[in-house]
Amino acid sequence: MGERQSRRYDRMVQVLTPRLVRILVRTAGIVAGSAALAAGAMYLFVTSGAFHDYVEHHAASVIGHKTRIADVAVDWGWTARLRLGGMEVANAGWGKQPYMLKAEQVDVAIRLWPLLRGELVLPSLVLRKPEIAVEIGDKDQLNWSRDETPVTMAIAEAMAPGSRVETPRIGRIEVTDGRIAYRDTSRKVELDGTLATTQAATAGDEPTAHLRLTGRLDGAPLSVRFTGGSSPLRRQSSRPYALDLDIAFGATRLTLKGSLQDPVKWTGANVDLAVAGPDLADLYPLLGIPALPSPPYRISGKLDREAGLWKLHTSKWNVGDSEVSGEVLVDDRRKPRFLTARLVSQKLVLADLAPLIGLPPANRGSASPRQRQTQQRLDAAGNLFPDVPMKLERLRAMDADVTFDARRVIAPDYLPVQALAFRTLLNNGVATVKPLTLTLEDGSAIAGDVVIDAQADTPRIKTALAGSNIELGMFFRNSKYADTTRGRVQGRISLAGAGKSVAEVMGAADGQAVAAMASGSVSSLMVSLAGLQLFDALVLSVAGDNRIPVLCALGRLNVARGVATFDRTLLDTPKSVLRVSGAIALQRQAMKVEINADPKSFDLLNVRGPVLVEGKIRQPAMRVGRTVPIPTPVFGDAKSVACEAMTRQLLSSP
Repeated sequence: MGERQSRRYDRMVQVLTPRLVRILVRTAGIVAGSAALAAGAMYLFVTSGAFHDYVEHHAASVIGHKTRIADVAVDWGWTARLRLGGMEVANAGWGKQPYMLKAEQVDVAIRLWPLLRGELVLPSLVLRKPEIAVEIGDKDQLNWSRDETPVTMAIAEAMAPGSRVETPRIGRIEVTDGRIAYRDTSRKVELDGTLATTQAATAGDEPTAHLRLTGRLDGAPLSVRFTGGSSPLRRQSSRPYALDLDIAFGATRLTLKGSLQDPVKWTGANVDLAVAGPDLADLYPLLGIPALPSPPYRISGKLDREAGLWKLHTSKWNVGDSEVSGEVLVDDRRKPRFLTARLVSQKLVLADLAPLIGLPPANRGSASPRQRQTQQRLDAAGNLFPDVPMKLERLRAMDADVTFDARRVIAPDYLPVQALAFRTLLNNGVATVKPLTLTLEDGSAIAGDVVIDAQADTPRIKTALAGSNIELGMFFRNSKYADTTRGRVQGRISLAGAGKSVAEVMGAADGQAVAAMASGSVSSLMVSLAGLQLFDALVLSVAGDNRIPVLCALGRLNVARGVATFDRTLLDTPKSVLRVSGAIALQRQAMKVEINADPKSFDLLNVRGPVLVEGKIRQPAMRVGRTVPIPTPVFGDAKSVACEAMTRQLLSSP
């Protein structure tokens, strides 16, 4: 049975084989003929004007702008080469330039076999003499955005982490003699430059891209230099993508150097950021971050990014003579952008904060030209409060949460601040600094809050500070009065005003300031000079100072529409009561104050007349309020002040 079946199978093979061969040959002939006809038809189509029109029309529909291509050519092979000559892509209708892209020639290499599997593999893409125009319109629209140029949207979606397998596999991108123009009228940006690639020194490496741009931003010179890999869209990321970015904006310099495992996702980042310049406020036109005015600075750290969140970590800041470290985050996903910073200082020079209110830094040699001009105006006018616009409207650019902890503060002798800490919350143009704590040398503190409302064109500023049990002697450290001045002080200050500079805010301020000391001691020389008890002052200035008790010290300033009036301001000693009256015109930054000494007992050489303190707040003049100050004997009858009751009244009343 088995042998019979075998013979039948052999006969079947003998019969069918020739037929099968003939069928296969005929089929192959049909396929070959069809392929030949298809190839011939494709050749005729490609070499005809219809193919040119097809490519031009298809390019226009994909790009979303009218596109003109002067000529189209194809070199056939397993890797076909498509050449587009004289390519022009029209700009958006609102654009000022006629074309957003022009290229003398575009060469694209396409592998055909992967294309049959639905995979687009481009071994090379070459742009010869491209001219690229990037514009941002009056309504903040970008001509290369997804709204203006649909192909941009498609590329952006394809580049998303979950979709990048759909992007073309590009082996090499080359650009020869490229030119770029960038215009942003609202931000006052004009940049022109070149783009080109150079061949890699090592075989197998991708070409290096070089971008050079120069122009102006907000009236100041701006230059951009970038060097990096030519194909940031690559999907094969076994080799790190190197980048080197250098931006110079006026005297500000920003650099990024390092590598990325994936430049689109910004993963595997090892990127060093460095920024230096004369004033942190200059970063706003460049980065859109409303940094506050500062002395010259240097910042360095590692820059990373994940899911729309920029992160500057392990950063070190040198601002003036101060040293700061910490972390800064900028969240682009939130509208407006949100900045979070956690900063710590082991050395804060208090004078480095002077530019915050418009004053130049303590080190005049490091002041910027703008800060030097401010100081010259202050010196010429004899003013204390700067009139420099604080540009608080920038606070509307983003929201923020910033904490700052200065653990060691270096301050002038008359400001015994040992540490400073605050948290600032910025929301919808309103900055709230709360809590704000200044820790003093003796462990006491001055604490409170500051609110800056920049929602309106003219910002409003409110401050409220209070302190208690503060040692008075600290404010006279390293002076000849240090050993004789003692006492515990309590007080508070609350002020509110509107204005675009410190001078304007103070000139329109309302509020009050109160201070009180129940007991202590001060320099006899200070009291004698203030009361013009000439004999005592003469003896003390020759023989040396000593201490006299203070029974009570009170002071209150009532501020209304920029005029501060002295109210129940006095110094009660065993020998006399010194009373202060008068006012300070904060708008004119001038004062007119009288100090009257009421003796409690007989004094042979007392000058019966007030001491007048007049002139600019910054440098007032002191004189006797009599034409001829003749010492005469006085039978004193002044009474001691009811200190406790008056202190409660001043501190509790509004």
